[in-house]
Amino acid sequence: MPIIPLLRILRRILFFPIQPHRPVRPFRYLLRSSRLFGLVSMALQVRDLARVSKIDKEHSTDDEFYVAVHDYNAEVTQHHVVHVTRRAEEFYQMLDLPPRDVADEKLLVVGPRNIAELYIAWLYGFSWRNILGIDLYSTNPKIKVMNMEDMAFDDATFDAVTMSATLAYAKDVPGTIAEVYRVLKPGGRFCFGGTYAPESKLWPGDDVSGHELRAALSDAGFHIYVYRASTKINSLGQKQTSHRVGAYRPDPDQEDFDHVVL
Repeated sequence: MPIIPLLRILRRILFFPIQPHRPVRPFRYLLRSSRLFGLVSMALQVRDLARVSKIDKEHSTDDEFYVAVHDYNAEVTQHHVVHVTRRAEEFYQMLDLPPRDVADEKLLVVGPRNIAELYIAWLYGFSWRNILGIDLYSTNPKIKVMNMEDMAFDDATFDAVTMSATLAYAKDVPGTIAEVYRVLKPGGRFCFGGTYAPESKLWPGDDVSGHELRAALSDAGFHIYVYRASTKINSLGQKQTSHRVGAYRPDPDQEDFDHVVL
């Protein structure tokens, strides 16, 4: 075999074993490796420790329900001061579909708790300047204090919205989904997780079944393009179904002539 083609093959094996769907700088692929991801994520979170220490003392609302949501999640955040979980990563993999360059897309991350999930979004091609988070408390300047059920954004502001493990904390799940639809641009994507655990009485969002979830998406105007569900017995010994959904707001300028209802 000629030496130059051989060198090209070796270069691809050693440096780029996975070819990207869309333009993402090779450096970001390198940072996705387990050790580097953990080190960088930890460093980013350590910078915010002063803010984390204050979140249990500040409430953005007098509503008893949201105060309870705030306090529960603040306790979790302060108990796990630094974490390197990658559970949210699957939702950015959903946003890869269809493959495209997302560098110019505006992304809203709902309920990230800290900077770690925004970092994951950056690793998947979003520009740092175009990533914004909202939560009931802020552990970083890029996370604004805001209620997901009543967002202070204009209509059609974002190209994508993610909600990793946040929907359970909504007082009104269909209303929250409709609010996400409002702030999305036509053609915009909404990737999120929902948990159905009817035996749990902790949060209203845990009592929304997959059928009700899909109905709420349809009523809001969304079309589903990715859907999967898995059932298990959770740590409390209760049946729990986890739903993973990718949906989009149809664009009237692009005829959706072969949509399959999931």
